[in-house]
This record gives sequence, C-alpha cells and structure tokens, in this order.
Amino acid sequence: MTRIEILSASWSERPVVMRLPFQFGSTEVRETAEAHCRVEIAVDGRRAEGRSAQLMVPRWFNKAPEMSNADTIDELRRVVSAAVEAAPGQAGSALEITRALRADLARNAAVPRLALGFGPSLVEMAVIDALCRALELPFWQAAKGDAFGLAAGCPEDLSADDVTRALTRIAAPERLVLRHTVGFDAPLLRAEVGADAPDDGLPVSLEEVIDQTGISAFKIKLKGDPDADHKRLRDIAALIDRSGDYAVTLDANEQYAPGDFDRLLPALAGDGALDRLYPAIRFVEQPFPREIALQTEVSAPLPLIIDESDDSEDAFARALKLGWSGTSIKSCKGVLRALLNKARAEAAGAHLSGEDLTCQPGICWLQDAAMMSACGVRDVERNGHHFAGGLQGAPAQERAALLAEHGDVLAEREGRVVLRIKGGGVEIGSLARPGLG
Repeated sequence: MTRIEILSASWSERPVVMRLPFQFGSTEVRETAEAHCRVEIAVDGRRAEGRSAQLMVPRWFNKAPEMSNADTIDELRRVVSAAVEAAPGQAGSALEITRALRADLARNAAVPRLALGFGPSLVEMAVIDALCRALELPFWQAAKGDAFGLAAGCPEDLSADDVTRALTRIAAPERLVLRHTVGFDAPLLRAEVGADAPDDGLPVSLEEVIDQTGISAFKIKLKGDPDADHKRLRDIAALIDRSGDYAVTLDANEQYAPGDFDRLLPALAGDGALDRLYPAIRFVEQPFPREIALQTEVSAPLPLIIDESDDSEDAFARALKLGWSGTSIKSCKGVLRALLNKARAEAAGAHLSGEDLTCQPGICWLQDAAMMSACGVRDVERNGHHFAGGLQGAPAQERAALLAEHGDVLAEREGRVVLRIKGGGVEIGSLARPGLG
C-alpha cells in the first residue's frame, strides 16, 4: 500500500457525436460528451500527474422518466464537479481516498447511487494513473503488488487472503477478445442498411462487422417483450449460425418484469431454430429493474448477473446471497471495485463480466482495457468505436502520441482513429507501460 495526497484536480469535457444512433435502454443516443479529469498527487515527496476519461451516457446512471437525456448528462456534470472539488487535500491509500470521495458525495440523496459514483470513479482512475506513473509501474504490476491498499481495506465479506490471492493471479496485458453489441433495432444484414448510413468504410450491419473483424462473441440487447425478443434472437441465429463457434450474452437493461422473463427462457430453450444459439448463452445481464433486482431471491435456467444494480461496493456480495451468478465490471463504476469484485467472483466461483459499450478509443478505452485485462475477463463488450469513436475532440498532438505509443491497439483510417481489430480481438501489450494504460 502506498500513501498519497491529492494536490489538485480539474476536469473538462469533449463533445461526442454518434456515428450511428444507438438505442441505449429506454432512449436513443445521438450525441453526448466525454469527461476528462486531471489530478496531481504527492507520493513520498515526489509529484506525479494522472489523467482519465469517461463518456457521460444519458439515461443509464439515472432512468427517472421525468428526466431528459440532457438532464441526466447535466446531473453527471454536477457529480463530476463535486468529486473534483472535494478531491484536493484527500490523503491515504487509493482505496481510502475513493471511499472518502464516495462518502462525501453520498450526502446528496436526490441523486441515484449509480450516478453519484461516476465522479469519484473518474477521479479514482486519474489517481491510479498518477500513482502508477510515480511508482514507474504499469497498472497490472501495481495491482498485483496491491499498491492501492485493497487487502488492508478489504470489505467484511472478504478476507485479506482472498484479496491477495486474486491480485497475485494478475498477468501482463496481451490481448483483449471483443464482444460486439447488437442493438435491438440494429441492421443485421447488408441489405438492411439504410441510405442514411455513414459512408466511411466502416461496418454498419452485424453481417459486415463479422466479415471485417472476425468477432465471434455477441451481446444481444433485449426489449423486454418475450415474443419480440424471441423473434429477434431467431433472426440473429440465422446469421451467426453460418460461422463457426460463437458465444452470446443477453442484456435486458432492466426492461423485464419477472413474469414476462419467466416466459422467455423456456420458449428459447424449446426452439429448434435456436439449437446453437441457446447453448451458447453464457448469462443474462440485469433483466429486472434496479428497484426490485436485489429485493428477492432469483432463480433461472441460465446464469443471471447484475449491472445497473451494482451501485455500491457491497452490491455484488448482496447479489450473490440472493442467487445472482455474477456482476459486470466497468471503470465508470470504479476500477478498485472491479478488483475487489474479481476477488469475490473467484472466491464464490461466480461470473465476472466485462461490460462497457461506451468506451471511446483513446484514454477511456486504454484505461478500461487495462482494468479488464487485470481482472481476467473472458471477453469484453467493446464497440463504442462502432457507434462513435474517432478520438473526437482530441488535439492533433494527443492523437499522434496515442497512435505512436499504442500502435497495436489503434490505427488511422481515412482520418479516423479506429481499433486495430484482428480475429475478433485487439493486441494490448502496449498497455504494460507506467500508468493506467
């Protein structure tokens, strides 16, 4: 564990326009903004600077029906501002500082906990980046050696040995296998792509994505309507069954009522058209609204994992007691929480899933990928580049530096910075440099 002090913190934002509109839960996203944070810390008499970035996603952190997309982004702006304002003067281990920031913001009871955690997570990532730079260690080595104080501050449901054992299994980053998100209104075939699609040489339909990238892991969005979702899965199976082995996860984004969900899975299991797809489903992500998901025990023929319900450090522990089979990790929820949840998953034999549609190529993608690699997830939902991407708003110097330092991850194509995807994955060896990615 290394003791640090935050000397200063600031943040800014960059506008992001979606290349393709995306149905994200209950809303359509066409534009938003990416928050960027910068901190300076003191470590053993030395100073170090760190940065972080996260997309501010509308109507995911807070789905209150009376709030517009713009309202929810403004709420995230206020949360980030509050966390950045509270950061200078915080001292202790990285875990202690994160907990202090979360406790400080938790006094605002009007904002959901998932949204309140966004600002502290952004600051936490910048602090981790700065600490790794001060120690001249890549993130995976700093995490493996517990520079962040996780064993000393482990929660009650874990022992220090549980945490240490999980951290010592961390290995250097090599390759990230990608899982492509299929929106519930996204075109599946080339022939379904509309005339208004961007003419940028990048894939639009699922068929084009498979042909150009070799991706064989898919995250399929559900609507919450058993009949419509069943039909959609049949259509997708007709396409992906043409290729070799594949993996599937389903994401309901809180859209299902328990009774409707109970109808869905038996219908899928008994459908001969899904003879390959149904056995390939590894889990179903957050079928029920967060307001009820952790109130009663759950049971289903397929593993169920939480996502939106993972709004606090103890949420996964509570979910396991109720019969949930795992949780998703996202840097926007907290990198240190992800490492603790890695220990929980390994101790319980549970699923630890890598989820984040919104990571943009650049700082956000690199940092989240470093976290996912350290946590050892099997494959990662990772196609923010498909819907937006291009390093929007980045100055030329930053674009050039990222392309030079991370040529295994990034490439330039017709003026856009894109992921270098081969065989369904991205080489990430360049993340093994001092800093968080």
